[in-house]
Amino acid sequence: MEPISFVFADRASVPGWLGTDVQDEVIQHLLEVKPDRILLVTDETVDALHSDYFAPLLQSACIGETGTSDAAQGLPEVDKIILPNGDACKSWANLTMLMEWAFRVGATKRSLVVAFGGGALMNVTGLFASMLFRGSRLVYVPTTLLAMHDVTTSLKTSICFDGRKNNIGTFYAPVKILIDVAFCRTLPRGELFSGIGELAKNAALLGGKHAEGFCEALSCDRINSEHGGSGEEFAIDDSMLSKLLALGIEAKMTVLAEDAYEKTSGMIFEYGHTVSHAIEKAYGDGVVPHGLGVTYGMISSSYAAEKLGIMSAEDRAEHDKLCWLLLKRWALPEPKPSAETVLAIAMRDSKRGLAGEDEDEISDVLLRKMGDIVPTATNNLSKFPCSLVYGWLLEMGFPSEKEQ
Repeated sequence: MEPISFVFADRASVPGWLGTDVQDEVIQHLLEVKPDRILLVTDETVDALHSDYFAPLLQSACIGETGTSDAAQGLPEVDKIILPNGDACKSWANLTMLMEWAFRVGATKRSLVVAFGGGALMNVTGLFASMLFRGSRLVYVPTTLLAMHDVTTSLKTSICFDGRKNNIGTFYAPVKILIDVAFCRTLPRGELFSGIGELAKNAALLGGKHAEGFCEALSCDRINSEHGGSGEEFAIDDSMLSKLLALGIEAKMTVLAEDAYEKTSGMIFEYGHTVSHAIEKAYGDGVVPHGLGVTYGMISSSYAAEKLGIMSAEDRAEHDKLCWLLLKRWALPEPKPSAETVLAIAMRDSKRGLAGEDEDEISDVLLRKMGDIVPTATNNLSKFPCSLVYGWLLEMGFPSEKEQ
């Protein structure tokens, strides 16, 4: 595995490793922490696909010819818990369950929490680890493209509460980040697109090689013509995935090296998220993959920027053309929730208040053009009339309750 460093300003410096088909090395990295017990947290899908990944550590699979178990040989006990898929795992009930489980199996301050799954699983497990014994050792082993380049590159942990997204959480650093690109081979189309969607965000925010890498990836995929370019046969090889991961990690870490808690310059990575979170919640957990929601949120923000005279029609066309390279392959499901429902959720976004919005205003990061972010004194968030979001929703075919 190739070493990479995740430096979060003066708050944390986390060693990471990146490779392909590196199961043995991942396990060795866990053992090097010398835990007395491993608390392995995973989700239903990952367990169904990769339950054997940590089999060499499981006692039941490690009885030698002499009948001596690994525990007797000095290897740690392993306890596994399986959570629901996606944002359904990010609940207060599941956080409570994790706490009860940890004490029931005998976790100690020497125990190691391993988050083995996608971004949502890593969010709730990170929050759990940050609270257990006021902070327990944590290792991330991400299994989705989104988690590999976007969740590992943040200290944020979270659950969703009261119909809102990511409104309870902490900032917490793992002791290691271990990335095996091979997991991407089993990703369903929506999850692969989700990871690529966050790369579209980086491309729009930073331009240059990030835009070039995104466009290269979206032009080299294999699309079966019988699907009419729908993206059903979308595939990216391991080398391109590794390149995209490196670009995604570099994009985030370059900024977070100065803003570990994503309060100022790091807030730019919230681009498109106000509307994205609202769309995701309006459809229901798991329907719209996060990175795709973000990409739709980005074209909502470009719509607002043009209406405000911040972004020219030409620059908006260039911005949206990049977004549609992905979105043309993943249409929003029908029936769509109402525009009023989406807007109401967006008006309760967890960032609300930072920009001093009035009752009829909403906020998000805005761009003048790709690579040119509008700076503000309010955490790089710009406030604008919420009617612009409503207008965009109607243009995108979200129905109005007034016409129903």
